[in-house]
Amino acid sequence: MKRLLYTFVFLAISAQAGPETWIQHGLIMPETISRLRAELELTNEQETKMLAIVSEAQAAAEPLEKKVKETQKSFNESLKNRETSADAASAALTQLLEAEAPVKQLQLRTLIQLRDCMTPEQQKKAMQLAPGKVAKKSDLEPRVRSKVEKLRAAVDALGIKSTRIMTQRGGEIEALIRQGQWAKANEALDKLIEDSRLNEPESTVPVDFSQEEQGNVDLEVLKQRLADVQADADSIISLPLIRQFIQAKKALDAAKEAQDAELVGRILTWGEKKLTQQ
Repeated sequence: MKRLLYTFVFLAISAQAGPETWIQHGLIMPETISRLRAELELTNEQETKMLAIVSEAQAAAEPLEKKVKETQKSFNESLKNRETSADAASAALTQLLEAEAPVKQLQLRTLIQLRDCMTPEQQKKAMQLAPGKVAKKSDLEPRVRSKVEKLRAAVDALGIKSTRIMTQRGGEIEALIRQGQWAKANEALDKLIEDSRLNEPESTVPVDFSQEEQGNVDLEVLKQRLADVQADADSIISLPLIRQFIQAKKALDAAKEAQDAELVGRILTWGEKKLTQQ
């Protein structure tokens, strides 16, 4: 089946009654259908129909996914706020569950439509050949999900958009999870946690930029240096280093506001050194 089946995102939500429960009762994920297309002997007509179903579902999922992420973020922030009352937290949870409901409806409709594209014999074979029959959850699953949540919480706490490389590697892990490859997902997660230095205690020592050389502070040169640092910073995966760069960004904004070209140069020199060392 065409690669579009691999791109359809079924959101991983915490409630128990969801895709994994449905799969145990005869519904098959599109990734599994795609992987077993030869064994299932799908016809061109079946593949075309399935592709249309997934394409339509993918388009419908995008705004729903966005709303769930936004509501999840608000819920997480309410829990972090020690002044949040039980009633306010409960209301935030209700909003999250309400945002998740349309996602589950979309998931269920799509899986049933894909199932109905197959003959009873194909459905039976798909269930037999699905990795581990999906019904038998790997004991790695809860550990993987726990690590994902811990890493996601740390990234969300930064209060900024994640870097390109962090987003890329996170997407690769999400793909492994959707495919049920828990061992590979766990291995990739452990490597990402190590590279991101997730478990290191957060430093409270402010970065001192005053000891750095200012370098070339010609206005046009400063603009180019800033652009280069910003571009290269998108490859940072270390959370402690990202926190330092957040400090640098605030200091840089203050220096630009004060029109202090020398301090801007020192901050950029610090950033250039850090990016070279990483």
